[in-house]
Amino acid sequence: MKGAVIRLVLVMGLLAIISRAQMLRVDSGTPVTLAAGALLLCGLFAGKVAKGFGLPRLTGYLLVGVAVGPYALGFIPNAGVKGLELVKGLAVSLIALVAGTELRLGLIRQVGTRVALLCAGVCGLTFVVCFGALFAFKPLLPFMASMTVAQGLAVSALVSTVVVSFSPTVTIAIVQETSARGSFTEFLMALVIIGDLFVMVAFALAAGITKASFGGGLDVAGLLGGVGWELFGSVGVGCVLAVAVLVYMRGVKQELPLFLVGLSFTAAEGGARLHLSPLLVSLAAGALVANLDERSGERIHHAIQQAGLPVFALFFAAAGAGLKLDALVTVGPVALVLVALRGVAIWFSCRKLAPADDPRLRRYLWMGLISQAGVTFGLAALVSRTFPSFGPNVEVLIVAMITAHELVGPVLTRRALSASGEIRADEAAGTA
Repeated sequence: MKGAVIRLVLVMGLLAIISRAQMLRVDSGTPVTLAAGALLLCGLFAGKVAKGFGLPRLTGYLLVGVAVGPYALGFIPNAGVKGLELVKGLAVSLIALVAGTELRLGLIRQVGTRVALLCAGVCGLTFVVCFGALFAFKPLLPFMASMTVAQGLAVSALVSTVVVSFSPTVTIAIVQETSARGSFTEFLMALVIIGDLFVMVAFALAAGITKASFGGGLDVAGLLGGVGWELFGSVGVGCVLAVAVLVYMRGVKQELPLFLVGLSFTAAEGGARLHLSPLLVSLAAGALVANLDERSGERIHHAIQQAGLPVFALFFAAAGAGLKLDALVTVGPVALVLVALRGVAIWFSCRKLAPADDPRLRRYLWMGLISQAGVTFGLAALVSRTFPSFGPNVEVLIVAMITAHELVGPVLTRRALSASGEIRADEAAGTA
């Protein structure tokens, strides 16, 4: 505890120095390089402080990002935060690659059906609750008040689909940090990954229906083609990358961490340009490698542990800096009600629908499903671009919810893993 307090004082001193340095910032570089340097430095310190107080390192990264971001101290300008999108894509791909190495066929055969059924129940109930609440709030939300009933129903369905989503990124990062292993951890990871697959399909359908309700016409073939390309195209590209990884590991055998960082960056940027899901691309690559060669999967796991710390620290600190705190003021009441309803729906469905053979699933699983991050951000931005008449307002509402979820979600996920008894070490060296 003493060490944590000293680190906290040092971080506060560092933040004070950085804040004062704004006056000298003219010659300190571009906003992006300045933001990257400051967030990395503060994030690494804040992670240690959070660990000293018994919190996930990830929470420290997020909070220090909020502190130095444009909505608090204001040291990091908006241009700097937006310029770090490249780092965000890289971190998501790295995390997904590690997650894929955990998806072995034996595990899928063992829990796949039970996970899929529970996922359908949790997502379905949460969707119904949020859909009903959003439509009831229609007169109170300025961007929905003038819509027809059909349009209001379509927009409520679209927003509820995004609100249902989980955060594989946060879950996997916490699992990496705590070295958690066991049936509960595997069930949780499989659930958040499959849940986001459900959300991607449902979002495409909801977006098509919403376009039709606003006079755009319902293009069923285009809709199914887009979903199919994103899902199956991502898996196909991921398989190609897996072959490249195996060839490199057996032929070159040098600098594997550096190679994986480059590969993940390629997956993130190339996937985005090809309208694929970088998360699915890397997930499929990691899963194929692990199932073809278990030892190679373990080598990937350890290599990313060595190379991932600065990337993860920068990613989550940038996510914290990007949280729009002012959004909480404008749509805060509705967002907080939706946050509460979503939490209750997840808790209730897990308590009633989780397999009864493991009591831990009914008691603690819900805590690991609260976080929202990368996928939710991406879908909110997509709504904003696709529906310019009301999308930007929807994005503000969803980002306000993400802000609330990110402040409590990582802590709850760690508590779930701790309560399940599957945290093997206080911290795995070199992890996020």
